[in-house]
Amino acid sequence: MAPHSDPKKLDQLRSLFNRCACVVFDFDGLLADSEPFHYRAYNEVFERYGHTLDPEEYWVEWTSKGKGIAGEIERHDLDLGVDPVKIRQQKFEVYSRFCASGDIKLFPETLALAKSLVATHKLAIASGSWTKDIRSILKNADALSHFPVILGKESAPREKPHPDIFLKAAETLQHPPESCLVMEDALKGLQAAKDAGMPCLIVKNRLNQNIDFSDADLVLSSLAELISLREAIGS
Repeated sequence: MAPHSDPKKLDQLRSLFNRCACVVFDFDGLLADSEPFHYRAYNEVFERYGHTLDPEEYWVEWTSKGKGIAGEIERHDLDLGVDPVKIRQQKFEVYSRFCASGDIKLFPETLALAKSLVATHKLAIASGSWTKDIRSILKNADALSHFPVILGKESAPREKPHPDIFLKAAETLQHPPESCLVMEDALKGLQAAKDAGMPCLIVKNRLNQNIDFSDADLVLSSLAELISLREAIGS
């Protein structure tokens, strides 16, 4: 057993991996340190229209809850004089520049985790980002080959917290939803997984420390803890 492994977490993780043939990853904030760049892109666009996004509010209301542009406008009673669809399109353009530039990095543990899992499980990414942006980040990290199935925003009719993209992942992997373990870092992803009938493992990061993930099958403190527990399972 790895040093300081929690026996209860170890048993829970072993059970999840044993009953699931596939692992379906979220991407932003889980595998890639991209959430600050989503914030920067949205903030750049909002500031064009005279409003600055509060970063702490953004992590909760946008990143985890998925309230988005409409939620920001409602919370602050904004009259920006621009169609929210135009804001969203401008944000996509700014964010894509960050993805292509190489500024956005994978978390240090991402490749080790993928290499650990690929021998025993089918892997997929199911994300609210555009596929081309995900592929750009992975390509810059020389990691495209580790994730043969990549489903982005355009892959499903409705975004998280709706279950559509996770159900699409199960269909693509050719396994029933209950045998696909979702790894997430956001409430909207947890809700989507639950509504898809999939078990969900939440991985904490520096942005989601104060969010209640009690409905998850298992909550881990970091990717590093996940890898440590994986090593303990294999020992």
